[in-house]
Parts: sequence; C-alpha cells; structure tokens
Amino acid sequence: MPATRIAFADSNWLFSLYYETRDSHRIRDWAGEPSTIILSGPVLAECRCAFWRAGNRIEALETDMRAKRFIEAGYGFESLVEEARPHWKRLSPRFNLGTLDMLHVLAARRFGCTWFLSFDTQSGCRALAAAFGLKVFPALTTGDREILSKLKP
Repeated sequence: MPATRIAFADSNWLFSLYYETRDSHRIRDWAGEPSTIILSGPVLAECRCAFWRAGNRIEALETDMRAKRFIEAGYGFESLVEEARPHWKRLSPRFNLGTLDMLHVLAARRFGCTWFLSFDTQSGCRALAAAFGLKVFPALTTGDREILSKLKP
C-alpha cells in the first residue's frame, strides 16, 4: 500500500476542486493515491473571496473542513508574516513574489508537507515551493523553472 502523501493545497487548487475548470481533470489525476490535504488560514481567506465571486460553494468547502476532509495548518497569519520577513527581503528583489504565496509555502513547509498543489503558473509560488524543497504538482513548467533559477544564490 502506498504511503499517504502530505500535501498543501493552494486556493486555485481548491477552486478547481469545487468548480469545473480547465484544471479540474488534474485533481482527478492526483486523487489516484492516498493523500492528506493541508490548508492554511490565508488559503481559506482567498477561497472565501474567490468562491463568492463564482457562486456559493464556500459552504461546501466549510462543510468539508468540519468533516475533516482537509486539515487546517493552524498557524496564525501574524506568525507566518514574521517567518516570511527575511525571505521577502532576500527573494522579493529577484522576482515578483506574492505576499500570500510566500505565506502558503511557509505554512506548507512548517506543517511538514512534502507536496505543494497549485495551478498558479504566474505568481512564482510553485517555483518558490520547489526552492524550499517541496515537490510540486502538476510538474514545474518552463516558466516555473526560469523563476526557480532566479531564486538560487
């Protein structure tokens, strides 16, 4: 029996889970093996905004949270911001680093996730996750690899 994957889901991953998008089929590909999905407060905040814009599926996500389909990382926003400060100072000049993207990656790393689930190929979060030692699904794109090369010292 394969080991359970511990993965952190970005808000766009969750959006494609609850709404049919061009990436929804990839979630079905991921679901082939056992996994535990971790979420953070910042991801849930993004979902609350995006889900209401698209329809009323936030209640389904919140129901799934109560049913323990997902695990909330439990790290406060301020503690993640404090941990991010040195990384922002070092990495922000190298590429257009998203504020919440850094918090997502740090929450994933702090929780002990081995995977980072995201379809966001524009923000650099996938490259950042790879730079911090997380496996990324779907696989890094050429653009992700270009950003990753900017992150190396």
